[in-house]
Amino acid sequence: MLLVHGFAASAEQWERLVYSLREQNTKDGKDTTPPVYAVDLLGFGHSEKPGLSYTQYLWESQIVDFSVEVMDATPMIMVGNSIGGGLSAGAAASLGKNICKGLVLSMEGNPNEPYSPVPILGGNGLDLFGTGIIKFIYPQIEQRLSLIYGNRIENADAAVTYAIQQSAMHPGSANVIGSGQKLAPNRPLNEVLLEIDGGFHVLVIKGLDDRVSSPNVARSRAELFARLNPEKVIVDSIEDAGHCPHDESPNKVARSMIKWLATLTEDSMTVKS
Repeated sequence: MLLVHGFAASAEQWERLVYSLREQNTKDGKDTTPPVYAVDLLGFGHSEKPGLSYTQYLWESQIVDFSVEVMDATPMIMVGNSIGGGLSAGAAASLGKNICKGLVLSMEGNPNEPYSPVPILGGNGLDLFGTGIIKFIYPQIEQRLSLIYGNRIENADAAVTYAIQQSAMHPGSANVIGSGQKLAPNRPLNEVLLEIDGGFHVLVIKGLDDRVSSPNVARSRAELFARLNPEKVIVDSIEDAGHCPHDESPNKVARSMIKWLATLTEDSMTVKS
């Protein structure tokens, strides 16, 4: 299982979910959870922050490389939150169903966002823009987390706050944060999830009280996913969770994942020679 975090987050944000999975996914008293990997996307968390052009294409390539070089292309389930959901879907399309056996996504899912080109000032402009954003946002990190974790404010604890603050202070962070204004749209989800390689088995987990996009948008997107392909795309909506349901309601998300994993047939998980 490979876990992919969202923008400005880190691998540490998956800790509660992994704990819940291991606690609930047992047989005869033994933990039956498969090996779990959580990656820090380049530019976030404890990863390096070189002066690159940060786009979805870079991060998708990193996920593909990590899957092949670190996880040895072992058949896996890919789990992604927020932008990490779109990245996971794109990486899964590149890896194919022989490697990616299923997707668990909690994401915005809007393929129609307009593309904003690199500003006239180029990389220097991104650094200036990113520096300004960090200086403006840094004192507000705890306050903004209270919106993201509106239903479980106690989970926006000192460890989560410190992980974001620490990453924001690393050399090169300004360029990474500035890149948020020029990200291209993800691949169209109806193509990635349904048409490529016959479509993937997908579990979409939506926190309906998403105060980042708004609860109304969260509900409409949950309905959109539910209409994609009921045979392969399953939607589980959680009323008392928001933008990061895996960290706000880890027990509910773990329970949903375990139930969904049990529905995957042995044939769907078999590696083709």
